[in-house]
Amino acid sequence: MRTMKKMTVVTMVVMAASAWAQVDGGTPPEPATLPDAPKAAPEPPQTFVEVLAAELRRLKEELALPAPTYQSFSGLGPAASKVYFTPKGLSLGGYGEAYYRFRPTGGATETDLLRVVLYMGYRFSDRIVFNSEIEFEHASTERGGAVNVEFAYLDFKIFDTLSVRVGNILIPVGFVNEIHEPPFFFGVSRPLLERNLIPATWNENGLGVYGEYKGLRYRAYLVNGMRAVGEDAFSSSSWIRGGRQAGAEAIAENVAGVAALDYAFEGLRVGASAYAGRSGQGAVVDGSVVKGDLFLGEAHVAYQYKGLWVRGLMTYGRLGDADRISSANGSTVGQEVLGGYAEVAYDVLGAIVPGGDQSLSPFVRYESFDLHKSVAPGFSRDPARSNQVVTAGLHYKPIPSVVLKADYQHLFPGAGGQSSTVNVGVGFVF
Repeated sequence: MRTMKKMTVVTMVVMAASAWAQVDGGTPPEPATLPDAPKAAPEPPQTFVEVLAAELRRLKEELALPAPTYQSFSGLGPAASKVYFTPKGLSLGGYGEAYYRFRPTGGATETDLLRVVLYMGYRFSDRIVFNSEIEFEHASTERGGAVNVEFAYLDFKIFDTLSVRVGNILIPVGFVNEIHEPPFFFGVSRPLLERNLIPATWNENGLGVYGEYKGLRYRAYLVNGMRAVGEDAFSSSSWIRGGRQAGAEAIAENVAGVAALDYAFEGLRVGASAYAGRSGQGAVVDGSVVKGDLFLGEAHVAYQYKGLWVRGLMTYGRLGDADRISSANGSTVGQEVLGGYAEVAYDVLGAIVPGGDQSLSPFVRYESFDLHKSVAPGFSRDPARSNQVVTAGLHYKPIPSVVLKADYQHLFPGAGGQSSTVNVGVGFVF
């Protein structure tokens, strides 16, 4: 690296010296003029420093990263999609979010630098692209934080409508798992349903195909299965969330398939996805191998018109061998789960001052989900696993890539004992 830097400096100096020599080496004869015509004053010769500065400015312009383009590609977040709109070579992007949380009904007041994320991609050619997301959580690994790869894959473009993806892949289920950048979802925190029932962020190792044809976008992948049995695996409180393997020395005795379809027409988007596979991963309970057949399906709709934003989602899941998994894990894992949410927001600032970069959007979201819709025979359903959540707040964007958030969230557990939080947050993408 040092040798390359020295060569670059030497090259610039030689180029500058050559240019200076041309300037200092004399001027061509002036054209003939009438005897009485005044002669123009000669321009002062450039100094070596001025020529070197000009070369530096030129190289800086050539090496500068292009202006960001914030648009989604194949369901990914806008910042995660930057490599697909980069003409060649390296692309860098990222996002971050932090919050302050106060609990009026009791509990610790806290603040957290929740995430700082780096996207790094490389376009090898028009047909081969690498893309990745590296996440730093909770500011410090010494205080419960972590560093994770959220995705890292290679894309191979076969046709305009068909590409192959290989690597660590985001599972295309729900809204938030693929688009989870803070300016592009409402609320300081992601919806509870898309954390506890749909386990976002959810990524696994695998391969598959994706593409788009006349507004119809599809993704179909084969990935390693989840891990149902073990410490911090499937549980009563967060269903299958603890079974994500994230491609980290993942057990692949069982695999799973996932497919998603989305159709967009003007401001309307409708879609659905389904995940199915076994999750036992060779675990033996009560003398026999656990299969752990797992299904998770969802359907969603979103509509955007001028400053109005409306979206909703419904999801259902089912787990086989829930009795043996519950016994092994010491936690009553739901045999069936069910949930949904609806959300509406409106940009009032855009209605008052149309065409500007700023937006101010009040929003409200209602969630209802039950992680114990049914449990295996011999186990008791826990009413506390059935929840209703109302979240209302404001989103202010001084520019499209930066957001300031505030909301009030009230939780109505099925077992009684309501709780609430007041949240303030900030987020950005680049």
